[in-house]
Amino acid sequence: MDTASKTVTATALGLPIALLLLILVILGVEQTSSCAAPLSAGAAGGMSGPTGQTVAGLSESQLQLARNGVAIGKQRGMPQNVIVAELAAQATESTFRNLANPAVPESLNYTNDGLGFDHDSVGPHQMRASVWGSVGIAKLMDPIYQINWFYDHATQLGAAAERMSPAELAQAIERSAPNAYSGQLELARRLYATFADLDPGSMARMPGGPPAAGCGTTGSGKPLPVETSAFGRAVIEHGARWIGTPYVWGGGDVNGPTGGGFDCSGLTLYAVYHASGGRIRLPHYTQAQQDHPTAEPVPFAQRAPGDLVFFTAPGDADSHHVGIYYGRDAQGRDLLLHAPQSGQTVTLTPLSAWDGERVDVRRYSNPLPGDRNV
Repeated sequence: MDTASKTVTATALGLPIALLLLILVILGVEQTSSCAAPLSAGAAGGMSGPTGQTVAGLSESQLQLARNGVAIGKQRGMPQNVIVAELAAQATESTFRNLANPAVPESLNYTNDGLGFDHDSVGPHQMRASVWGSVGIAKLMDPIYQINWFYDHATQLGAAAERMSPAELAQAIERSAPNAYSGQLELARRLYATFADLDPGSMARMPGGPPAAGCGTTGSGKPLPVETSAFGRAVIEHGARWIGTPYVWGGGDVNGPTGGGFDCSGLTLYAVYHASGGRIRLPHYTQAQQDHPTAEPVPFAQRAPGDLVFFTAPGDADSHHVGIYYGRDAQGRDLLLHAPQSGQTVTLTPLSAWDGERVDVRRYSNPLPGDRNV
């Protein structure tokens, strides 16, 4: 025994027995993480939140979906390559976002992480409503259901799933373009390593048994607290199709972008015109839209998706901006679908961006067929 070992032994013998045992237990137990406690700090770069992780520039909501992918896989006893495949599929299909889709209007009634426009695909695994919709839109918009769906299909493949590479397995389940998932394997493996120490024993199971709940809901996928009328859904659908289109001052009419884009009132007049089947033609000016004969003033507390929201700066008489009330996000924030300003594109922005301004809500009545407001 060398001198250092003797010193350690002597020190240990001088400690109270109970304290020594405690130290040995702490040093000898492998640390695991539960869903309840924040995890240890992750790799540098990116954003952090309640997960305690900062990975690859992903937001907190994206990290929560990735963590659920790992948690549910571990809870179900899936091998590492299957869990990595699930993460690669989420990364490729939705970049870890629970996406609604205007082509599936019912999906807009659920909190989500943004809009997708791939056929009638929704959710983090972009499941097509026309193929998988028999379970109901509530399940398709539930990220926990979609993650379990992926693992259900991996289970059905049996031993073949374990022999496949993660990219091959993701392809076999998602049936996308060849080699679609290989580009996300590095990120998927990094996320697996980040959350690999989750303790399945800390996770609850959903009522009824088999489906695994993982670390629970991310917050998205819940029904919006207000009902959306068919007309309101149509206004959102026709406005949302232009997300990403550049802002152009004076741009937009009933036929779509002009000069390469929309301004705020150009987007709203287009959306309302098409939602009404061409029976409501709003003028191209915010205050005139607010004062239009078809515009019904609505108290802010009674706002509903598809209403138009007008903003007036302190001291001004006329509104200077307008957008479409979209609903609430996973954090409960009110969102506006709008064309912001030069250098930006049609997007979703929290209403809190206009704190301090007067806010007016208008709901438009769809005239009977044959009536036109020109």
